[in-house]
Amino acid sequence: MSNYSEKEIIAVAIKLLEESGSMTTTELKEALFEEMNPTGNDLEKNKNRTDTKFDQKVRNMVSHRENNELLKYCEYQKVGRNGVLRSKSLSKTQINEVESEEVQERKRKKRNFRARIVDFDEINARNKVLGQKGEEYVLQYEKERLPTELSDKVIHIAVEEGDGAGYDILSYDRSGKPKFLEVKTTIGLKHTPFYLSANEKSFLEVYKENAEIVRVYNFNEQTGQADMYRISGKEFFDKTNVTPIAYKVTVKEE
Repeated sequence: MSNYSEKEIIAVAIKLLEESGSMTTTELKEALFEEMNPTGNDLEKNKNRTDTKFDQKVRNMVSHRENNELLKYCEYQKVGRNGVLRSKSLSKTQINEVESEEVQERKRKKRNFRARIVDFDEINARNKVLGQKGEEYVLQYEKERLPTELSDKVIHIAVEEGDGAGYDILSYDRSGKPKFLEVKTTIGLKHTPFYLSANEKSFLEVYKENAEIVRVYNFNEQTGQADMYRISGKEFFDKTNVTPIAYKVTVKEE
């Protein structure tokens, strides 16, 4: 669960700006969110506002640029309603040009490679606890919505058989047809990305007529309340962007 400091955000911002050459403050905020992958406290909304604590930290970083490390590496210029940060590693001539060749080349490279800060130990430990709570939330929801003869048949597969089945809950529609539910839970907002294993992806492809992703979001661990939506296996790959983030590597025999 992340709770990034302004100093940590600045370090990544400087790296991004050196890689890209020039970014608007909006582009920088989006790139920081993508690379730092904020979770937990950072995704909590500010009181009486629609933005998150992470958004506020990014705003503060830019606003406090006279008092932090940002201007050591970059120059700031107001352009319309947006600000533009340009790396000092560009020549003065390049800084004054809207899109120099070097800036264009840096941005091309940055588009082709997106780094992400991933602490797999933290993600796995955190997601296991949160995932179990989300599964229990959906399990209870399924049992309450179905008539007794079907409710009694609902099984928490992830608990009874482990995680290798390709889905978490065996449920049914009202006609008695089986539904294979894979639950993905976040305390974040509706469009927070989630992770899908190769096994879960394969199951969706093979059992697309009966499989569903149940996305539980805005999950409150204190109250147990949440929002959720469903994506059927048939629609899943049309409605989502699936990006591979790991590869299995086997060293060739000499």
